[in-house]
Amino acid sequence: MIAPLSPDLSLPASTGLIPGPAHPIPWRALLGDVLLDGDSWSALAGMTHVRRCQAGELAIRRGDAAVAMLALCEGKVAARGPLSGPQWLDLHTAWLEGRYEEDVTVVSASAQVMVWPMAVATMWLRSQPPVLEALVRAVSAQLRDAQDGIRGLTMKDATGRVAAWLLAQAGAAGELQLAERKRDVAAQLSISPETLSRTLRQLADRGVLAVQGYRIGLLDRVELLALARGR
Repeated sequence: MIAPLSPDLSLPASTGLIPGPAHPIPWRALLGDVLLDGDSWSALAGMTHVRRCQAGELAIRRGDAAVAMLALCEGKVAARGPLSGPQWLDLHTAWLEGRYEEDVTVVSASAQVMVWPMAVATMWLRSQPPVLEALVRAVSAQLRDAQDGIRGLTMKDATGRVAAWLLAQAGAAGELQLAERKRDVAAQLSISPETLSRTLRQLADRGVLAVQGYRIGLLDRVELLALARGR
């Protein structure tokens, strides 16, 4: 079950402006270099809470009413690809008074999810322009990433999409363990599961990848990068 964590309300009152605390909610990672007085940070801590989720649990359930902004403080989840905290999980749906469009599943041993209810956030944000501006920047960055993803899907063939996805998921690591079913990965790339399997097999035959079940080794990152760029 999901158990709430007590917020840290120990921030001292201050007339000076200070950056946000890093624990239990990593405000610096979520809001950037926003500076507020101690009372404002304490007020923010009082209107948010952190949920601890275990592996396999849903951090977000598809179809649930979106009544809060959600951020991943620690851990890893799988949505349209694996995500690692700290970062915003869903920043826009609650503003639109909509429902969550996809399940988000915890894939690490545990994860901590920050919940910021809109019922208290909207009124408070009217008096906090720096925080509101930071949220707008965060939404804008997510929109840019989504546009880049759409552009990649429309301009690249299946091999280019797979190569770009593998590089993005692996980061600096030499291999990655798929946290999702291959059919879910294929859906993200707008290709069929059969096309994904065939592409991985072809890249393995060319010596670009080493594929063992859900573990994929990146043997030739230079070639992968060239494929991702459409060369």
